[in-house]
Amino acid sequence: MKVSILTGIVKRSVDFPGLRDMSEVVTILHDCGYDTLDIGFTEQTFPDFILRGDDWQQKIDDLANTAAKLGVTFAQSHLPFIKKACTDLDPNWGKPGFPEYFEECMRRAYVASAMLGVPYGTTHPLTYLDAVGSPDLALERNRAYYEPFVEFGIKHNVGTAFENMRPESPQWPFPGRYCQNYDQLIELVDSFGDPMVGICWDSGHANQAGHDQGRAIRAMGGRLKNLHLNDNHYNCRDEHLLPYMGTVDWESVMSALVDIDYKGVLNFEVGKLCDNAPTALQIEWVKTARSNAGRILELYQRLYAQKHA
Repeated sequence: MKVSILTGIVKRSVDFPGLRDMSEVVTILHDCGYDTLDIGFTEQTFPDFILRGDDWQQKIDDLANTAAKLGVTFAQSHLPFIKKACTDLDPNWGKPGFPEYFEECMRRAYVASAMLGVPYGTTHPLTYLDAVGSPDLALERNRAYYEPFVEFGIKHNVGTAFENMRPESPQWPFPGRYCQNYDQLIELVDSFGDPMVGICWDSGHANQAGHDQGRAIRAMGGRLKNLHLNDNHYNCRDEHLLPYMGTVDWESVMSALVDIDYKGVLNFEVGKLCDNAPTALQIEWVKTARSNAGRILELYQRLYAQKHA
């Protein structure tokens, strides 16, 4: 079992404007102890987004070469996502040409994932306001929107992992978000009837939703392909803290991963940990995150050994 981290943890810094070059991101994370990464393609609104422009494939080639020289592999990716998982509430969705641009970014993210050897990219199920309170309609609408992307990914040998959503803020005027509950997530994935469609489990989102995470993970079983491991305080904001800094029951999570014989990596999505901090401080925090990841890996290995003694 390997540990991984989302590249977004050092995508920005107060030391410079815009986004850090992705090859530099990979180099920093490698030097901090990571040889496996979750490549993030979620900055589609930034002018220097890696998939923007006619030379995007060359940039991905350059990134692949950098990673190969360092011995770094990409275990999963995070595809572009619609803000608040809702087209009606995304601040950019109503701008002329943005939906078409977003969908092109999705296609490019699948191709880039294939170029980097990623088996499954993560995306967010959508909450449609006209389908709130009608799970069947929500399922139908999500199938209609995502099916072309799922099929596009399969053609490029990249699967799609739908992520469990978190409860919105108290100001959210509707009764829950689609796939906030893991039974809806399972139903959505099973509706495709293809092993290239699976689940990404976000432990922070699940904690906010009040799930018994061990029970949820065991219910998902082999559908689970990607992980976003992070901590928070129940009924608080989506903090993306390191494990043991919040209220997630990590023994329950790791025990369930052992029970289902999870085949992926222990991937940490702690991108808000040092967003916009000075580079020197970011590096110290990423090293701390690597040490923390080692503790979680030790917990997994101990539970695995107990089960298979």
